[in-house]
Amino acid sequence: MRKHSQVHGLPLVRAPGIGAESPQDLRRQIRGLAAESPVFFGLGICCANSQTGKKAPISDGASPVRRNRDILLLMSVQRRIAAILKRLNAGLYEKEEVVALALLSALAGESIFLLGPPGVAKSMIARRLKFVFQGGTSFEYLMSRFSTPDEIFGPVSISRLKNDRYERLTENYLPSASVVFLDEIWKAGPSIQNALLTVLNERVYRNGEVEIRVPMKALVSASNELPEKDNGLAALWDRFLVRVYVEGIRDGEEFRRMISGSGNSYGDTVPDADKITEECWREWTAGLTGVRIPEHVFGVIEAVRVYIGEHNQKEENAENHIYISDRRWRKIVRLLRASAFLNGRGEAALIDCVLIRHCIWNEMPHREAAAGFVNDAVEKHGYSSALRLPEIREELAAFQEEIAARMRAGRAGGSESAAAEYYELDGYPNPHADVFSLMVRSLDFAALTEKGTSLALYYRHTATGQIAHTQTVRMSRGTGSGSLVINGKEYVLKSCVPGTSGASGISGVPGGFCVPGASGGAQEEGGEALLRAAEAWDSRAGDFLKCTGRMRGQVEKLRAKELRALKGHLFVPPGAAGSVEAHFALLLKEIEKLEVEIRGIRNSYRKIRE
Repeated sequence: MRKHSQVHGLPLVRAPGIGAESPQDLRRQIRGLAAESPVFFGLGICCANSQTGKKAPISDGASPVRRNRDILLLMSVQRRIAAILKRLNAGLYEKEEVVALALLSALAGESIFLLGPPGVAKSMIARRLKFVFQGGTSFEYLMSRFSTPDEIFGPVSISRLKNDRYERLTENYLPSASVVFLDEIWKAGPSIQNALLTVLNERVYRNGEVEIRVPMKALVSASNELPEKDNGLAALWDRFLVRVYVEGIRDGEEFRRMISGSGNSYGDTVPDADKITEECWREWTAGLTGVRIPEHVFGVIEAVRVYIGEHNQKEENAENHIYISDRRWRKIVRLLRASAFLNGRGEAALIDCVLIRHCIWNEMPHREAAAGFVNDAVEKHGYSSALRLPEIREELAAFQEEIAARMRAGRAGGSESAAAEYYELDGYPNPHADVFSLMVRSLDFAALTEKGTSLALYYRHTATGQIAHTQTVRMSRGTGSGSLVINGKEYVLKSCVPGTSGASGISGVPGGFCVPGASGGAQEEGGEALLRAAEAWDSRAGDFLKCTGRMRGQVEKLRAKELRALKGHLFVPPGAAGSVEAHFALLLKEIEKLEVEIRGIRNSYRKIRE
């Protein structure tokens, strides 16, 4: 009989953020995780059991039993990384975030730069990284202006040189190491820098006529200064994706523990059962490429790019530009994928975007600005586009303007058709062309620009001549004087003479057409027309409120999903997650504001009945 400590033959483990106390609790969490992480099913992820070290390959997800096992393995990935981080931080104080970022960089295949004064554990962090990998080897070197390639890449082989072959003996040097630490890297000469560029970007070292695949999984560099401008170091500096400032211990109690500690800070703290094998590392590296980047994460990245552009355009920042290469943006996305993967998710979340702040600063004054850009992008953008908030605001504004115009016309004693002119759209898709024609208001058309905006389409009932709002679409000015563009396609407008069905193309300044009134063109009295319009407005206002109600429910679901991603995140400390929580508070506030506006609009025309 299966014990409660196992589900489908695998040990029941608890990962950060996974609070399952029983198989029933675990199954409920599995169902939620399966919906969020479908990408992992079918991946051959090697997750060695921490007890036996045996490989448990991911199945093809053909049955619920196998799917449950897949989720358990994903939880195992997160659990193992959490255990490794705990071991790496043993004997270190106030370095949890730096250690986590160093490990994340290594598993994402990226390099990290540690900036800080001497004696703040920069080299210790780099040395400990080698213990993460089974059979890991390290190479470290303190650079100086007099360092030579022989000291980094190995001495030239004299015996091979006698045979006209210029090759280095790379064993025990950088080309053979799995973890590399280069201290004071900016002091390296041009010959070392040029060789490092290829090693960092392609993991390849050219040894004479032979290209060597470098087994390097992590390169950690450090210095107490940043590279000088205009000194030929820009290309090398750009290769270091993650940049972290390392400080000394601030907390008094932590400081006491550090100076009174007697343990061996340089020993191997990671047990063999938790070490990452070469096979596992390769499969994780391949697996993280399948992590999905959702639209709201792309939106945050685009917002950060806009903020950087605005920063660079300011006159006071003329000498303080922030430059992010296309290569670094691509690497940033890979880092977000790695963060999601190692946290047991198949999709990047808003909380992962917080990591961008470590990748977009080049100088010390940039650090604060970079953090501000990322926090603002997460807080003010995030899911706004996915929920169509900007479009709904535009639709509501068009609705409000339509009501105001109709009420002005009604007070003047006329009908809507007397207050506005309309252009009929020629060729616009209309499956009910025999019942009504689609039109755009002449005033809206006159105000259109090439940039475009969201405006209302109207329909005119063929039998009655009645006009009503049908939908809101994005329009922009066309290439001709009498045309407009809707959803990327250009349409010519037609004019109409009252009481006839003939139409002709518009030329010059559009004059529009007057739409006949209902019942053969007879004008309704203003008050009666407004009362009938108010009934239609009530229906549309109700639709708006139903929409905001659905949005509120969506926001609550998304908030719960993001909070699960936030809880126990391995690489973002809780204190840095405030922008995510603020984003959902802002979304709910904006929805509430929309609802207040809708009710205000409804009250404005309901006074007509009074």
